[in-house]
Amino acid sequence: MLDILAAREADAVLVWHTDRLYRQARDLEPLIEIVERTHVVIRPVKQGELDLATASGRMVARILASVSTHEVEHAVERMKDKHAANRRAGVNHGGPRTFGFRAVRPKATRDQTPQVPKVDPGEAALIREAANAVLAYAADPETGRTLTGICRDWNERKIPTPRGKTWTIQTLRGVLLSPRIAGRVAHEGEDAGPAQWDAIVEYDVWLALRNVLNDPSRRSGSAGDEGRQPKYLGSGLYLCGRDGCGAVVRPGGARAGQRQQYRCTSSAHLIRTAGPVDDFVERVLVARLCREDARAAFSAPVAVTPTQPSTEELNARHAALTSRLETLAEAFAGDDEAEPVEYRAASRKIRERIAAIEQEITEAAAAAALAAEPGPLDSTDLPELARRQHADPDDALAWWRETYPLERRRKVLALLATVTLLPGRRGRPLGVAAGGLDPASVRIDWKGVD
Repeated sequence: MLDILAAREADAVLVWHTDRLYRQARDLEPLIEIVERTHVVIRPVKQGELDLATASGRMVARILASVSTHEVEHAVERMKDKHAANRRAGVNHGGPRTFGFRAVRPKATRDQTPQVPKVDPGEAALIREAANAVLAYAADPETGRTLTGICRDWNERKIPTPRGKTWTIQTLRGVLLSPRIAGRVAHEGEDAGPAQWDAIVEYDVWLALRNVLNDPSRRSGSAGDEGRQPKYLGSGLYLCGRDGCGAVVRPGGARAGQRQQYRCTSSAHLIRTAGPVDDFVERVLVARLCREDARAAFSAPVAVTPTQPSTEELNARHAALTSRLETLAEAFAGDDEAEPVEYRAASRKIRERIAAIEQEITEAAAAAALAAEPGPLDSTDLPELARRQHADPDDALAWWRETYPLERRRKVLALLATVTLLPGRRGRPLGVAAGGLDPASVRIDWKGVD
């Protein structure tokens, strides 16, 4: 609008009220300069003519601008006071719906009492599953899942974010870092005390999540995740069998329009088209899983070493130290003779003890999550897999891939077998179609079984 007026493309402005034209003095001054130069007429509907061409008119306009600024600042103060009161009461103060909680609709009353969010059972189960997977992965990378893997799984299952979008690492990380899921009030992303709503995860689990996800050593890039996840069954699992090489193979080298290939990571002496190899290996793996002795490989109990001290004791010590730190800050604020150096020294010692306890909580929670993490294969699925394999091996393979994501299928394979890609024979072996896979070029050695 100012550009139009400055270019003399309009000679008048009709506005409902001056506070719709400007609310702060810094917004008024450019308008005054233009009016003095172009003599534009300004007519508010709910106010008399705004005369910016005279000193008296400009004084009135500046006073009105100051009044408008005061009203805005006063409204902001009231809103901040209300949000602070809600935090002290442990209730929700509005904003977008948080994943894990149902949308809160205000009551049809005049008191505008804040509503306490209700836990959404389905989404809460997903959060607990993700929390345990992340902590288990932190304790042992061979178990659990990464943020990338969880996002991929949720997106494949068509689970939307509260805004109806697909999951990203940053979005999922924000959910897991939010104090809300631990039954705590969040203020500017930080824990502001207990809330009235139910917790989705225990407080010690959330503290452990916060420590794990904020650990700089985990971050391999701007995404803050543990690195790229394999997209192919044999990536980093299959071994090169040429001349006793033994190096792992990884996919790579495929150009546009070409099929992906496995290549030896130590030399260019072995290249194999990935698709047929993965298809053959999984067919053999499914057939092996249908044997009677397969169930035992996935039913062995996991020994768990009890953690000392208990999580209850750690939580109590953490709460006591946190309270002591708050008391120290209040005492320093009320003592005019207190020395800042003394306060910093005392608070540093308390913070160091809090950090040490949080590390113990993280280790305890990670160990518990690792023990609770389900194995790569649910043994109750084996009878169904065997039934399908007996009726139609193609159907069994399709069901296997649909039921178990790639990450879990890779874990099953790594637990049961070592796959080695051998040099191909010269010419096309008898019975192998053009472009097909020679079964003799893939050796599968079963681990601990016949």
